Amino acid sequence: MRNNMGKPFASIEKAIDILSLFETNHQGLLAHEISQKLGIPLSTTYKYLDIFLRKEFLSKDAQTKKIYLGLSIFKMGNRAAERFSISHIAFPYMNALSLETRETVILSAIYGMEALCIESIESPRRVILTVKKGASLPLYAGSSAKVLLAYQDESFIDAVIKKGLEKLGENTITDPEQLKKELALIREQGFTQSNSEVDPGAGSVGAPIFDHNGGIAASLTVVGPTDRILQGETREVLISMVTDIAQKISRELGHVKDLTRDTQPG
Repeated sequence: MRNNMGKPFASIEKAIDILSLFETNHQGLLAHEISQKLGIPLSTTYKYLDIFLRKEFLSKDAQTKKIYLGLSIFKMGNRAAERFSISHIAFPYMNALSLETRETVILSAIYGMEALCIESIESPRRVILTVKKGASLPLYAGSSAKVLLAYQDESFIDAVIKKGLEKLGENTITDPEQLKKELALIREQGFTQSNSEVDPGAGSVGAPIFDHNGGIAASLTVVGPTDRILQGETREVLISMVTDIAQKISRELGHVKDLTRDTQPG
């Protein structure tokens, strides 16, 4: 299969193969061992290792010359572990919220420049909105995404805007200034709502979940048909429930301050 791939993709695959050697090897590897295991010329192996070492994906013992996983991999591993930890902590709360509201409840986190659904509990009703685990949305549309974007720093928000605000639904915010006002409002009130920003007739209410450092860890969102989610008293009740549950999850993650006021981007 590799022979059918373009050179850039074959190079990426080789790079991944090198990193994968360290999944089960904790004793470190010498450059010539990596070369032999993967059948890559030693000179080529050194070129890959030079990049990985400079980017801190790998580290090298100055005395033994053995190569180990580096600081960058460690940091990414911690981020992945945090995401799994959030899901584990949030799931019982999500389940209780879904049982009480009888609506779909989702947990989302930032992945690149998208909002990734990392946990989902479907509504038991006949007419529902489904958001599958692993589904993603651009960060500017929908409650689950806008909450995550609201607590990013200004440069990140500008980068999302620069990438383009494509109209996905009837009420998608496509004006940069309007989006920034919306994000400021989210930070001020500690929640947001969405009406047909992604899918027609889809309504949602979302709130932020913060970690022990005060940073945004995830968003908690209730989604369903607009006429069930955003109508009068039901909307107010849902806002209260979602923000309360999001605060409880945040406290379990070690966040202890007033969640609606203390966390600002930057």
